[in-house]
Amino acid sequence: MKHLIITVIGKDRPGLVELLSDTVYQNNGNWLSSSLSKLAGQFAGILQVEVASQYIPLLKNALSQINELQIHIVEDDNSNAPATALHNLTVTGNDRPGIVKDVTARLNQLGININKLKTENQSAPNWGYPIFTAHFQLELPQGLELDVVQDSLEQIADDLTVDMDDN
Repeated sequence: MKHLIITVIGKDRPGLVELLSDTVYQNNGNWLSSSLSKLAGQFAGILQVEVASQYIPLLKNALSQINELQIHIVEDDNSNAPATALHNLTVTGNDRPGIVKDVTARLNQLGININKLKTENQSAPNWGYPIFTAHFQLELPQGLELDVVQDSLEQIADDLTVDMDDN
């Protein structure tokens, strides 16, 4: 079995996830995992599908027939990668340009791989000004301690709150 990584984007409407899932199912694919969102009126997502090698051309062709979505497909050649310990990181602060750049630059300097990133911007209760929150799932290099990562991230700015824990 092969794994396909499929990215999709297009104007949001009811039924797009059902259309994708039915297309995968009807063409001998098995939907393994996904992250799908509506952003600014657009439907965007990434999914991982398992399919037997002989059905890959059939599935790719069927997906390409979904005219309302832009679809990009990559065959995963790393489906047997060893499992690594994952850690959760949440960064919260007053919204300002550059928070994601600053945090990801520091993570990169520490040799940390980002598995997942989810961000949101909300109004602070009772204050009304915007609060930015970023939720990361991280793979730390061997020997790097959580407290070292947390201390390094806390040095970025006084108004950032950094919380780390094991997954």
